[in-house]
Amino acid sequence: MASSSQQPLLHDDEFSSNDDHDDTQSKDSKTKIKYLAGQTNPTHIYIIVFFFAMIVNGLALEAASTSFSQLDSLASAVTLFQFGFCFVLPFVTSRGAVMRTFPRTFHQAKPYIKLSFLVFGATGFATESLKYVSYPTKVVFKSAKLIPTMVVATAFDPDKTFSCLQYLSAFLICCGACGYSYDSGGTSNREDLHTSYYGVILLTISTICDALVPNLQKQLMSSPPKSSKEAGRPVPILPLDNSSPCGLSAQALMVNVNAVGFLMILFGMVVSGSLLDAVKASLIDPRLLLYLTCVGLGLSTAVLAYTKLIKASGPVLAVAVSTLRKVATIMLSYFLFPKPVLGIHIFSGCLVLVGILLNTCCKFGYQRGRSGIVEEGNILNVSDVSRDELVFHSDKI
Repeated sequence: MASSSQQPLLHDDEFSSNDDHDDTQSKDSKTKIKYLAGQTNPTHIYIIVFFFAMIVNGLALEAASTSFSQLDSLASAVTLFQFGFCFVLPFVTSRGAVMRTFPRTFHQAKPYIKLSFLVFGATGFATESLKYVSYPTKVVFKSAKLIPTMVVATAFDPDKTFSCLQYLSAFLICCGACGYSYDSGGTSNREDLHTSYYGVILLTISTICDALVPNLQKQLMSSPPKSSKEAGRPVPILPLDNSSPCGLSAQALMVNVNAVGFLMILFGMVVSGSLLDAVKASLIDPRLLLYLTCVGLGLSTAVLAYTKLIKASGPVLAVAVSTLRKVATIMLSYFLFPKPVLGIHIFSGCLVLVGILLNTCCKFGYQRGRSGIVEEGNILNVSDVSRDELVFHSDKI
């Protein structure tokens, strides 16, 4: 009887343990759901933030170029704000940790000075070209950076080869850029056509600078920074996002280059007096300061969102969003800043779009064939993003 009286107690314990087990499974399932939700929701946020930040950046840049086309220091002022904000934002988000790899001596700063000159050329010449060509022409023409990138890559590494589809994509982009530059100033006047050609020359120089930047960038990220004897202690490598095991992280390189570039441009503008001209223009018309702030803040925010987007969902989705952003920017440019649209412009734009998509498919297909995964790009500041090495300015993403 004793054993039978104790039997229900055993069943109660079993039921209790089963209930606890069910509660544990329920909690685990809820935790997994929350985890998955946390993994998917940020991707949507990153896409929205990147998309609209780049739209704001592009529209503010065109508005500044349209309203203050007579300001000679506009290109320098735009680049100054781009460098400045792309230094401040990662500095703030990392709480100053990225400054541990900041160069302490002139010898350590020399590579960043060279890279800053190239970035300034890529950004400054592109902004200056807006005085002579339309903003959509700049966007389309800068998408043709694949061509000089392939040439420079072959020159630096003779063993590097490209597939037939990559050459075809380069040919399509080249034809599209040439067609879109036709009558890019929106007039058939012979004198204006000459100025339009001058704008195309500036864009060509800008794309050449774009092609040179990744090679110097790769050297900095593949070799560890040297110790500073003057500082008395080595400069450590931070395990930041997109970090290289033997060189600088992308975030640290972004901060170093933008900080050095900001100081260089600021010094040059002070010496030349162009900074005073920009300040006077801002005091006369505060819209200039608003446009410059939108350009810098929009670019830096877009870069931060883009790096997060690549980590969350990979570069394939990021490139697709970047390409869609370019299309939306061009359409908004024609809507908000009316300009003539020719049939050759539409056809050429389609050629460039097909060329970009073809090159993207070739690149990611090749990387999957090699390693089974798509490698993350190295993102520093910028802004146009559809090639192996992702670099600075708004033309990059």
